[in-house]
Order: sequence, then structure tokens, then C-alpha cells
Amino acid sequence: MKRKYLIITVAVLAALCLTLSVCIYWYLNINSMAKLLPDKRDLTDEETIIIKKTGYPDWKTYIITYFLMLFTLIALISGWIAAARPGLSSSSVTMITQLLSLGLYALIFKDMIQEKSKFLYDRKLFITAVAAMALSILLTVVYALIMTVKKRKGKQVKLTDIEKSRAETKITVLDKCTLTVGDIDFSKLDALGTTEYYDILTKEEIINVCRDTDVILCNKAVIDREIMDSCPKLKYIGLFATGYNNIDVKYAAEKGITVCNAPNYSTNSVAQLTFAYILNHTTSLDKYNESTHNGEWVKARAFSYFPYPINELHGKNICIIGYGAIGKQVAKLADAFGMRIYIATRTKPKECPYPLVTVDEAFRLADYLTVHCPLTEQTKGLINAERLKTMKKTAYVINTARGAVADEYALREALDKHIISGAACDVLTVEPMREDDPLIGADNITLTPHIAWASYEARVRLISLVASNLKAYQNGLPQNTVK
Repeated sequence: MKRKYLIITVAVLAALCLTLSVCIYWYLNINSMAKLLPDKRDLTDEETIIIKKTGYPDWKTYIITYFLMLFTLIALISGWIAAARPGLSSSSVTMITQLLSLGLYALIFKDMIQEKSKFLYDRKLFITAVAAMALSILLTVVYALIMTVKKRKGKQVKLTDIEKSRAETKITVLDKCTLTVGDIDFSKLDALGTTEYYDILTKEEIINVCRDTDVILCNKAVIDREIMDSCPKLKYIGLFATGYNNIDVKYAAEKGITVCNAPNYSTNSVAQLTFAYILNHTTSLDKYNESTHNGEWVKARAFSYFPYPINELHGKNICIIGYGAIGKQVAKLADAFGMRIYIATRTKPKECPYPLVTVDEAFRLADYLTVHCPLTEQTKGLINAERLKTMKKTAYVINTARGAVADEYALREALDKHIISGAACDVLTVEPMREDDPLIGADNITLTPHIAWASYEARVRLISLVASNLKAYQNGLPQNTVK
């Protein structure tokens, strides 16, 4: 409280000194101009001599005078604002205009000393105005220093409050086993509160462990209305994933719960697996590896044998559905192989060096078709029987997006009937894979257990990003929020 009164007192004194300086200067200026008017010649002998020697003020003097009038007015207004509403911004404006005014005072005073003054100023009053301005500047500097110290102390208090809040924050981490095989460091999360880690839990178990939690961090655990209602302290849900269809986002918003996802952490990893599929298919790598281990090279009469097709990627058409971060990275890799690239995307990109086509055109053109779009009502079943029938018999289809983007029964039929030459899926409609999944045992399909995102580097980035999201929320500046 004492500091507050000190700040106001210094600001008011600075404003009063500034007011005195401005009033004196304006009085001198108006009085001088009045004497210089043609019909106002009530001058002293000394003033008459000055007028005869110098004549009327030239344009340079007018400019200096008018700018001085402007700067003193701005300084006066901002000075009183600083007194009424203490702040560094108003004091900064005041100080800048005060310094400019003092500089212009100096130019005019120089002319007065050299008897070149174009205005009839009383020297003693003019010096008083300059002294008042200088004292006002000194007081403004003191004011700014006090405000800076106060602001820094306020920040320290705020940081102390944040650290205290973090120490009292309970964080429940679900699905830990989906993030690590013992190779990931979770210390960045531990630093943000009291953390408890769990693997896959049932809905009832999630409710039980999260009843008094402030924060839930999860990967694929479903956090629905019932769970949120059972966790009265819950204020934040952080996802170890880009997709957030497992969270009832609308209900979370109704309850004032912030939801944040983790975008773009796995871009390179997903693009890399996409091309692993493509290269494996175009070189029949897995077939040759199996053949060699089965002893067929040992039995071969020639130094080389190639019963399985091998093709070059150069000049082949790759159609990419979805042109987000992953789609762009896949296009970049395809470009390096000399492939012809076509993009199908819902939103027309601002800058895209590749031809844009419709989804239907993408299926017809593709030698390789890869999907990198989110799962929505529009993209559900995007890979279907009708579109598969329009593809080349040599075409290869890749799905690393979401399982439901593909009609798995239609894809199985297309493979069995050799409508297309092959496919690769890292995602399925039901995960983990069910025993009767239609793609099990299909000819010429590569299936992987949702690992496109799971490179070590991507998982390290993921933990850092989730921790960064939570820290930003705790600091009052949430990022990567979803609604």
C-alpha cells in the first residue's frame, strides 16, 4: 500500500512540474506571437531592436515551435494518465515526449543566447520552463524505476503462485503402456504436479482413480460425460495424440474443462512408414527376404533370380488424400523419388506445387494412393468398393490415418479379386485387432499394429509437447486447445 501511494505521489509531482513547464511555455509563445502581429506594436525599446534586427520568425523556427507545442501537450496528457492509472506504457510515452521537448527547448535557448531568437521570450521565465521540464523528467524516471521493480515483484509473486499451484495439482496419466517400453523419460510431466501413472483401465477403474484428479492425460482412453461428472475437480484433459474423437469435447466445454491435443509430433515418423510400405511393395522386399531364408537362393542355378515383381517409383503416380503436415512430408519424399504427385484435399491449400484433383480422380489416377486425413463423417468409408473398382489393377492403397476411413470388407474383396495389387494398413476400425477382422489372411496386404506414430523420436517429442501444453495451461496461456 505504501508503494502504491509513493508511485501516485511521484507521478503527480512529475505531472505538476510538467504542467508548470507547459503553461509557462505556452504563455511565452502566445505572448510573443501577439507582439509580432502587425497591428500589435506595443513593444519595449529592446524588443523593437530585436524585431528590426531579425524580422519575423522563419519557417524553421515555426516548425520547432509547433513541434514543441505538440510534444509538450502529448507529454502533459500522458503524464496525467500515468498519475491516474499507473503503468509503464504511459510513463514511457511521457518520458519520450519530455526528452523531445527538452531537446527543442535547447535549440530555442541556443538562439536566445546567440541573440538570434525569432520570438520575444522572457529569458527568466523560459529558463524556469526548462527547469520544470528537467525536474519532471527526473521524477518520471524515478516513477518508471518504481513501476519496473513493482512489475518484477508481481511476476515473482505470480510465478510463486503458479509453482505452488503446480505442487498441489494432481495429474493422472492413463494408457502409459501405449507410450513406452521403458525407453521414455516422463520427468517433464512429473515436474508439473503430483503424477500417478496407469496402463489400460476399464471405465469403472478410470472413474475410481480420477475422482479427485485435476488433470487427465491420456492416449486412447475414452473420457465421456459420465467420467467427467464423476471427477468434480477435473479442469484439464491432455491428449497423447492428434485425434480427439475419444473425448466428449462439447461436454468438456460445457463443464469448463480445457482439452488440448498434440499436433504434428509424428509427421516424419508416419511419412517414413508410408514409404516403407511403398518400397516394400515395389521391390517385393519381404517376399525376397523370405525366399532367401527358405533356401531358394542356395538352390538357384544363376547368381540372381527375380520371380516377384520389382518396379521403379520414378514416374509413377502417387495420390495423396489430405495435405496437412503429414501429407506435405509424404509429397516431399515422393518428389525425391521422381514420382508424379497429385493432391486431393477438402480445403484448397494456399501454396501447393502439385496438381489438385478430386478424391474420385485420385483413385482413378493412382499407382499409389495414401490417405492422411482426419476421420470425419465425410471421410468415413472413403476407401470403398465403388472407388476401388475404378483403380488400376496395379494400384497400391495405404491407410495410416484412421481405420474407419476404409471399408475393410470392400478392401478385402478388392484384394481377393485382384482388383488392386496390394494394400497396407496401420490402422483398423477396431483396435486392438479382433480375431475375425476381414483383413486377416488377405492376399498381398501388409498389416502393422498402429505403429506409424511410434518412433522413439516421435514419442520423445510427444511427451515434451504434452508437457508444454499443460505448462502453458497452468501459466494461463493454453495452446493446442480443441473445441
